[in-house]
Amino acid sequence: MPDELAPRTLRKISQRLIPFLFVLYVVAWLDRVNVGFAALQMNSDLGFSSSVFGLGSGIFFVGYCLFEVPSNIILERVGARLWIARIMISWGLISAGMMFIRTPLAFCILRFLLGVAEAGFFPGVVYYLSLWYPARQRARAIAGFMAAIPVTGLIGGPLSGALLGLNGYYGLGGWQWLFLLEGLPAIILGLVVVFYLTDRPEVASWLTPAERNWLLSELTRERQADPKSHSILEALTDRTVWLLGIIFLLVAAGFYGYSFWSPLIV
Repeated sequence: MPDELAPRTLRKISQRLIPFLFVLYVVAWLDRVNVGFAALQMNSDLGFSSSVFGLGSGIFFVGYCLFEVPSNIILERVGARLWIARIMISWGLISAGMMFIRTPLAFCILRFLLGVAEAGFFPGVVYYLSLWYPARQRARAIAGFMAAIPVTGLIGGPLSGALLGLNGYYGLGGWQWLFLLEGLPAIILGLVVVFYLTDRPEVASWLTPAERNWLLSELTRERQADPKSHSILEALTDRTVWLLGIIFLLVAAGFYGYSFWSPLIV
């Protein structure tokens, strides 16, 4: 029935994309903040001071911010499927490679590179969802994806604590097992992305022709209703963009500060 086409199409898209992207974000968030749990053993094993740990934890965001925009420009040009796969595989390799750090310099370099590798993932997924959802349904889809943040907080502590309990197995510290075993899922899922995600609705074989046509016509209608486009320079010099960025910076500073230090405080 024509009246059932829209909800059926959106339901099929959500069932296909949101659970998978949700899992990807859980893994991304876990690899971003697991350094706080690793510090329970790593700092004493390697003799890292609080200053070294704080610098290494925070320098992640230098690489992340510097490469966020370039990463998303590339994603738009090469397609979300290949670029998200690249992001995940590279950050998984670097996250797992954290098990080999021995000096403060190596710690800071790998944390910086982790930020570079992960740059573009979150806004890239938001852009990707905009290719699949009309504006009215987009916020709900993004919310379903972002629900991974509190879920990661729920499972991250017990999981990281259990991995720290492997301390001494095969001569590795618990913090080394933590970085290794929490980095591997990103690599595996990155390979899955190549085969699972579809770049655009036009080539989605899992949608029927009628579903594809409805979605494409709906998205085209929205773009024609608001045909304005902006250059990258215009976006980067827009006052509203900067205000929203500053607001997010203030929120993120407190949130990540808590995430990195709370395991040590508790």
